[in-house]
Amino acid sequence: MKKAVSILAIALLLLGGVAIAGCTQKTETNIEEAKPATTEIKPAETKAVEYKDTFILGYGKDHKLTGSKWGIGFFPKTHVLERLVEYDMEHDKIVPALAESWEIKDGGKTIIFHLKKGIKFSDGTEFNAYAVKFTMDRLIAKGHSLAPEGCDVIDNYTVAIHFKKPGFFNLAKMAEYHLGIMAPTSVNPVGDPNGTLVKPIGTGPFKVVDYKKDQYAIYEPNPYWYERHGIKPKFKRFVVKIIPDEDTRVMALRSGEVDAISDYVHGGAAYTPRNQLPLLEKDGFKVYKHNVPITWVIAFNYKKAPFNDPEVRKAVSLAIDRDEIVKIFGNQVRPAWNGMFAPEAPGMKEANIKYEYNPEKAREILKKKGLEGLKVKFIVDKSQGDQILVAQLIQEQLKKAGFDPELEILESGAYKQKRDSGDYDMRLYYIGGPHRRFYLRMFWRFYPGGKWDAYESEKVCSLCKKILEDPADIDPEVRKKDLIEFYKALYDEMGVVPLYHDIMTAVMSPKVDAPSPDKFFTISGEPFFAEVGVRK
Repeated sequence: MKKAVSILAIALLLLGGVAIAGCTQKTETNIEEAKPATTEIKPAETKAVEYKDTFILGYGKDHKLTGSKWGIGFFPKTHVLERLVEYDMEHDKIVPALAESWEIKDGGKTIIFHLKKGIKFSDGTEFNAYAVKFTMDRLIAKGHSLAPEGCDVIDNYTVAIHFKKPGFFNLAKMAEYHLGIMAPTSVNPVGDPNGTLVKPIGTGPFKVVDYKKDQYAIYEPNPYWYERHGIKPKFKRFVVKIIPDEDTRVMALRSGEVDAISDYVHGGAAYTPRNQLPLLEKDGFKVYKHNVPITWVIAFNYKKAPFNDPEVRKAVSLAIDRDEIVKIFGNQVRPAWNGMFAPEAPGMKEANIKYEYNPEKAREILKKKGLEGLKVKFIVDKSQGDQILVAQLIQEQLKKAGFDPELEILESGAYKQKRDSGDYDMRLYYIGGPHRRFYLRMFWRFYPGGKWDAYESEKVCSLCKKILEDPADIDPEVRKKDLIEFYKALYDEMGVVPLYHDIMTAVMSPKVDAPSPDKFFTISGEPFFAEVGVRK
């Protein structure tokens, strides 16, 4: 019996082995059958992307290519001209641009710049120390508010720029729009600082081809810039259509009349309405946005009652729900709960500031002061639709806290007249701009005796002056400590009421190829169109 079981087991094993062998053979056959008829693998065909010759941008303001009191427009100042240095706000430091290094002398009253070599202007002339001197001398001749006191050529690639006052501000303002270096061949007679501007010629990516005031500006690629950066331009002509009305600009993009629209590069006006950005993105347009240190605020007529009282200004701040305000912009901007400037500004986080929303506390302040139902004349410029919506919301919020605000929506001329004559109690205003304007806006809004001041007090102004002019503040650690004190003083005195931190945007057709958003904006935060192209 045992022998019979063994024979049966062996037979089953043999049968199993045949079966396994059969399966293995079949699998191998399948693999063989799955092979393609030919083993030759052809590389995927790659077809070079073809771009249209012309790129068209819709833009809100004229480019002033024949010059004005402030020189040429801000767009050509970023695309036609370049500066000796740029400002890196994240690290609060000046970085090289046309200058490769610099030496600070006499507490900042003299800065010696060592220039990069081998750079050409778009007309083929050489960038050198004489071009820098021409630019500085022209600013002096024009009486520009940021002009230095003098400029000396040390050699072809070394130049000394002199200032009346010491301090970090002298270096910081070299990154400003107005300090862009222009070729001496831009004027007639050539090289004469008092000469007539023929057309601006710079070392930047664009060169000026044609211009008609308030209608268009046409540029071509500056071959020397592209060669220097190892980039091939994707367009032959860059046309800017001037379309002042913000809704009309958006319609032009949607209809294909323009390939892109962008905010005014200086910030604060002529921008794409924020609440339209989500809709444009949903409809397939490329929406690029970048946080910049520009803050919209309530500015007070702080020189007369009742807003010469910090407690009354605080009552306004307590009445404002900033989270509700940013909803007007589809939450595309950030509420300013933590200070005057955006959190990225040097020392802002460390200042540890927190604005509060508490309308009941605001009402208590008014009651204590005997100001319940306080009438407030609140003016707003109607040229920007978003600001009207913000002002209307603030009006409602103030009513809930016990104020009686009277909102006046004014044409730009009437608004400026009331602002300059002091015929108002409150108004909407902006402080800041792209990163390069961080220190300049401090100067223009809080420096004693400033023309466009937002608020002045002995403590705030003295701190502002120290940050900009004290040689000790050239040291970034000393400067940061003083910036923190400045932010706290402004908060303690409720000099202004910050509402929200703005952004810079560019919106492009789905056919536009552009660098990723983190590379599209300049180090200073402006949209930069050197590498865009429209696919055919």
